[in-house]
Amino acid sequence: MAKSWAEHVGFPPSVAVLTDPGRTAYALAGLKRSVMLTLFNPLSVARFVRASVKGFRQGRTAGDLWQQGGALVVRPDGKVTYRYVSLGPGDHPPPAALVEALKRAA
Repeated sequence: MAKSWAEHVGFPPSVAVLTDPGRTAYALAGLKRSVMLTLFNPLSVARFVRASVKGFRQGRTAGDLWQQGGALVVRPDGKVTYRYVSLGPGDHPPPAALVEALKRAA
């Protein structure tokens, strides 16, 4: 699953993509895993409608359907300098905030 995703988004083969089937890292990062609180809420429905109107469609799902994502910026010394917890599908950090966090961590 991770390999096909990395190829789909255009990662070069030299980039290591790590997975966490037991979701240990998700729990340590405080990322949400829920059906009702994260998936079936008004904001998630609004994001689904907005994506559908723009032509995006949900493909075949893989992995844990209820695990929500997020973004972390972690320095080489292990310090987390940025954390974003997604509250549902389509909830992503603003790209500019993520780029700025990466610049600050460098």
